[in-house]
Amino acid sequence: MVTATLQARKRLIDNGPKDWSLAILVPTKRMTRTVSDAFREPQGKLPKIGHHAAVDMEAAILAAEIIAYILQSHGGGGDVAEFVRLICSYYRGKGGDTPTKTSLQEAARISAAYQKVVECYEASKSVPKRCIHLPIEAAYKASHDLVMIGNPDKDWITVRKHLENADCKRLNEIAAEARNIRLLDRGTQLREALSQNWRDKGRYEDGLDIVRQAFVHEHFSTNSKPESGVVVMNMHKAKGKQFDEVIIFEGWPVFSGRKIAANPNRIVRGNIRENIDDQTRQNFRVSITRAKQRTTILTPRVNPCVLLTPQKKD
Repeated sequence: MVTATLQARKRLIDNGPKDWSLAILVPTKRMTRTVSDAFREPQGKLPKIGHHAAVDMEAAILAAEIIAYILQSHGGGGDVAEFVRLICSYYRGKGGDTPTKTSLQEAARISAAYQKVVECYEASKSVPKRCIHLPIEAAYKASHDLVMIGNPDKDWITVRKHLENADCKRLNEIAAEARNIRLLDRGTQLREALSQNWRDKGRYEDGLDIVRQAFVHEHFSTNSKPESGVVVMNMHKAKGKQFDEVIIFEGWPVFSGRKIAANPNRIVRGNIRENIDDQTRQNFRVSITRAKQRTTILTPRVNPCVLLTPQKKD
């Protein structure tokens, strides 16, 4: 998939229009992120591929706010209570308008754990060692020891890696979501605002507000912006759009011995012929016809898409 994308990109750079576009269309939201991660950190010596991933951004934006708050807290101000509140907001809001019961329960657990710790501190009691708040608080306090240099790009990555390496699965998840936010790609306005804040205050005193404003501005400035360059998106999101080239890329089977144990992220659910319906055929047809010049379909050789294989006769 990475190689096919590099080849298509070269074709378009050499022969395509000035504002060429290449879409990588995948069957599921999970695959969108899988492809985006592969482009950011390709295997071997393959180069990174600059791209825009059309993922649901609620979780990523809320994760970015947590990083921004750590930047803001560094060098003065901020407290663990606000940090916990932002984490709870992440779990309540990461599902957009349809939060899952699990996420809401997680937010409630984190909030309750923090309140329990506060009560223990006030009563001069020891906090249970397995309390889920302790690693959150430890990571937050340790973030104050990070070295900030006033370069927003590098400082952002420093904080994100700190959360990636924290002994807290919740912060690890938040760091992973934040990777879907390309601070480096969000224009010079955000970088300049953070840099100016550092020059004026000696720290990112207004980091959280600056980042929030940047996402609002980005939303309104790009809401109707036509796609260009390399774009990764769910096949369902491609309806009504047009690209110079399209690569359709689906998932692959997981084997246990010689039998398929799971078959996720396929164009046809489970890649089972009985699951083919009119809607599936239509989605596939629409995806193929999004390309002005060329469509490439990548399907596993060992278990090709059932829409592309002839039905066996009895």
